[in-house]
Amino acid sequence: MPVDLILAFGAIALLAILAGVAVKGLLDAARREREADDDVMARAAHVGDSHMPEFIARRIRERRAGKVRAELPDALDMVSNSLTAGLTLPQALMRNLGHFPPIVAEEFARILYDTRLGYSIGGAFDNFARRLPIPDVQMVVIASKIGVAHGGNLAESYRMLSTLLRDNMAFEAELRAMTTEGRMQALVMSALPLVMIVLLSLVKRDLVAPLFTTGAGWGALIVLAIMQGLAYVWIRKIVDIKV
Repeated sequence: MPVDLILAFGAIALLAILAGVAVKGLLDAARREREADDDVMARAAHVGDSHMPEFIARRIRERRAGKVRAELPDALDMVSNSLTAGLTLPQALMRNLGHFPPIVAEEFARILYDTRLGYSIGGAFDNFARRLPIPDVQMVVIASKIGVAHGGNLAESYRMLSTLLRDNMAFEAELRAMTTEGRMQALVMSALPLVMIVLLSLVKRDLVAPLFTTGAGWGALIVLAIMQGLAYVWIRKIVDIKV
């Protein structure tokens, strides 16, 4: 393979990497930080000399929060049934601890552990909200604290919350399906110039060579990479609907 073609492929790959890093940085900067004070994964990102990148730690937290959201309705139904049978909230959590889905079981086990350390049940739920500061958990914490402190039908509140959370997740899934075309359009339109450059390098190498052998060509490539990165972020922002 000629040297100039190798250099062309190397330059294209380098530009692609730089564009990906730039887009990732813009997306991370635009995403709102919602971290807990005592978040286990936030501490894990800075333990020892590992120096885990923050965006990796944030991604791990987001995945865990997503799993908790998916498992929470079933756990609320179990607790609601136990409360209806006459158990207190700590007793209901303890009774169902072995039957909860795995991630929610860990969180509810920490709530019970906090109560053994001297926290009130309301304080233990506050710690739960700080570990996972997402709206679903916030609603559960508020309902739990009100039910424990002021009375009321906590079993019915949990049952209604379970239905609401399921409906929210179903709506979000439908919304993601409706915006799939927009997300795919962002990927295709961002990759199209790179694909065209590669194809032209194989078919009409002399036509593409000025891009990598002249200052104007390199300037055009830099402008292209910046504009493609901005277009990708713009399209993703349009289809990223918050609910």
